[in-house]
Amino acid sequence: MSTPRATRVFAFTLVLPFLGACGDKLPESEAAKKLGQQPKQIVDKVTTDVNKALQKDVEIRQEAEKKE
Repeated sequence: MSTPRATRVFAFTLVLPFLGACGDKLPESEAAKKLGQQPKQIVDKVTTDVNKALQKDVEIRQEAEKKE
C-alpha cells in the first residue's frame, strides 16, 4: 500500500529527467526575455552613469589646476 506522498514523489522523479532534457527546447516568451535582460540593463546604466561622473570629476580637477 503506497501513500499519496510516495506516489507524488515517484511521479516527480519520473517526470524530472524529461523536463531537464527538454529545458533548452522550451520556447521563451518576449516578456520573459525582457525580464531576463533587466538586470543587465540596470548594470549597464549604472556603469554609464559612474563613468560620466568620473569624467566630470576629471574635468573639474583639470579646470581647478588651470586656475591655480
